[in-house]
Amino acid sequence: MHLRARFHGLWLACAILGVAGCTLTPKPQPVGPPPPTPEQRAWWEANRSRAHYVHGNGYYVEGTSGFFDDQGRPLPPGSGPGSLAEAEGEDGGFLKAISPSNNWKKFKAAIGKGPNEQIARAAFDQGEILFRQGNYTDARPKYELAYDRWPDSPLEEEALFKAAECLFFCNYYSAADDTYGTLLKKYTSTTHLDQVIERRFSIARYWEQCDTVHHHMTLTPNFTDRTRPKFDTYGHALRVYDRVRLDDPTGPWADVSIMATANSHFTHGHWTDADYYYGLLRTEYPKSRYQYYAHLLGLQAKLKKYQGPDYEGKPLDEAEELISQLLTQFPHELGNEREKVILVKADIRRQKAMREWNIAQFYENGKYYGAAKIYYASIAKTYADTPVAKEALAKIDQIKDLPPVPASKLKWLEELFPESKKNGPTIASLPSGPSGNATR
Repeated sequence: MHLRARFHGLWLACAILGVAGCTLTPKPQPVGPPPPTPEQRAWWEANRSRAHYVHGNGYYVEGTSGFFDDQGRPLPPGSGPGSLAEAEGEDGGFLKAISPSNNWKKFKAAIGKGPNEQIARAAFDQGEILFRQGNYTDARPKYELAYDRWPDSPLEEEALFKAAECLFFCNYYSAADDTYGTLLKKYTSTTHLDQVIERRFSIARYWEQCDTVHHHMTLTPNFTDRTRPKFDTYGHALRVYDRVRLDDPTGPWADVSIMATANSHFTHGHWTDADYYYGLLRTEYPKSRYQYYAHLLGLQAKLKKYQGPDYEGKPLDEAEELISQLLTQFPHELGNEREKVILVKADIRRQKAMREWNIAQFYENGKYYGAAKIYYASIAKTYADTPVAKEALAKIDQIKDLPPVPASKLKWLEELFPESKKNGPTIASLPSGPSGNATR
């Protein structure tokens, strides 16, 4: 017994010392990179002005291999800021080791197709000569070789853009759009952003117009027209319109792409989608030159979306609010349309009154005249400016003497039971005493 107690005491002491040791032992501080050497510092001062920052990799200086940090120290491959290696640990971790892209890079390097700046720059220069000559067909593979052999560099960015331009001028619009998308995905702040956005918008507009002239079903394949996608030309047009807005939300084509999307849905009778995009333009781009049309066409989309008094009435409420905004914000733009808008507002009031009328009719047909009178009275008060109000007053006069609720169909059954049974047990009256007080 004493031996067991001593054992437990020894075990407890060891545990306490272990915890204390873990707590008190200082953790090793991470060792940072060594300071730059005098030669590195001098080289960086001389070449800092020529350095270009590449997101996820570091600084790149033309004529050198690899990337550098903000002090001119060479960075190991894959260790730049924001890279996968930084996110998963110093060596990139298990996910990097098994990633298909990493294995593909290793395979290309093994067969002699790895990164090579000299080969990439020579191919790029040849592509430039052919591009200036207008020979876009032969220039494109040169640019593709350039960005394939020297990735993650300004040369890759320029080669991607020029390859996409070659595809665009050769009327391979689907492939051009994919290449433009690759460029924007990898270089979100590319110097070619404005031109890429304009190109993609023109591609989307062309696809939309093609579908308008010759509509094809979504799953109908395209094997003959190289200017269109393989499937769903209209869907691809809408997708590119969205990419134009998302890739450059503050650019000059953002509100144009939203308006184009809204108008496309409007002409196809997609009232809910049209209403959404007109609303998006009104709220997100209040200074857009399309504000007036977004209000006017948005009003029509809301009215088209409304399905009648038996369905949700929110579109009518939103349309009425939109009319108030139109009359207040665009009095000059409306011109002759002002009178029509006022008539539409009156009709909206009538339709909202009809929604109340339908409810009143429901109760009246069920002989719940009390509830019906409440709704008729509400119509007469709230929508006094509509013809429905007069009809509601006439209805109130017709049913004013009718019972508020219908007679019970089981009245004969109720009469079979005594009143005392309906209201619960009663206490029998006690006889009065001489003084008139009840006695026990």
